[in-house]
Amino acid sequence: MPFTLESYAHMGGHYHSSLGQEYMMNDSGELSLASATGPHSSVTHSSATNSLAPTVVGTAGGLQFDLIWDSSVAQAPSGFESSIIAAAKYYTTLFSNPEIINIHVGYGEVGGSRMGSGALGESESYGYLTNYATVDTALQHDASSSTYQTSADATLTSTDPTHGNQFFVTSSEAKTLGLISGNSTSVDGFIGLGSNYSMDYATNVAGNKIGTNQFDAVAIAEHEISEVMGRIGVEGAMINGKPTDTPLDLFRYTGSGVRDLTPTTAYLSINGGFTSLGLYNNPTNGGDAADWASSVVNDAYDAFTSAGKLEVVSASDVIEESLLGYKFTSAGLAQA
Repeated sequence: MPFTLESYAHMGGHYHSSLGQEYMMNDSGELSLASATGPHSSVTHSSATNSLAPTVVGTAGGLQFDLIWDSSVAQAPSGFESSIIAAAKYYTTLFSNPEIINIHVGYGEVGGSRMGSGALGESESYGYLTNYATVDTALQHDASSSTYQTSADATLTSTDPTHGNQFFVTSSEAKTLGLISGNSTSVDGFIGLGSNYSMDYATNVAGNKIGTNQFDAVAIAEHEISEVMGRIGVEGAMINGKPTDTPLDLFRYTGSGVRDLTPTTAYLSINGGFTSLGLYNNPTNGGDAADWASSVVNDAYDAFTSAGKLEVVSASDVIEESLLGYKFTSAGLAQA
């Protein structure tokens, strides 16, 4: 599906005193006001959940995920839940921010809506519209966390490179940046894995060999969870009549010193475009702008994949996630 953005709204919504109105961004990049009566209002008592108790992954005081199983999960194959848990657990070993990310998980649906017939995974994220100054100030707080973040944050100047664009920040990333409470129990996002394709739900298990006609469920879950964490790009798309970017867009380049804020071919860089850490997908081909191009092979963040491939969260992926404000654990830094 082409990555397009358009704005539409429902009555009601949620409001944060410093960031204002909260919004929902779906997997196509469409934005709407967060519904006051939808599943966002409660983590544990939504009508979308089933009798399965939520699964909390991670250690208190560090990065945690509260995985809330939708009723559709009752129809999922054996191993479905363990693959999602494995993906979430992996991120808790990489990053140490003291927050809990609350995610609804569906099988064949995301946020209560049926997934596209060709989709392996989809995500939806709650978030806020803010400005460059707020994003810059928040990101600078992690500048000393690693040399990667020091280098990347040094490219952010007091002068707004977008010339006044607004910024969409997912609620998970807002927690990471200290813009909202890390202990908020409101739902941060939704992920779903497709039900129309055969998947291997044990690709994290040592010695497991994926079938030639199967897709890597753990990698797909890692891909979708990372989007809820903030790994999304909108590159100046119009939202509520204003051009909009995301924090990740600030590290997208087409050349040395040439930041890219349009949906074209570009690459990730932490030193002002002098070094590429990976080529981004050109969204005009139907994939997401913040996913990798096909030249980046066997990566969980690739825009496109095929059956029979094991995919991993690479060093570039881990560095990219840290640029959003996530602080490394010692294991995470070793992976970068």
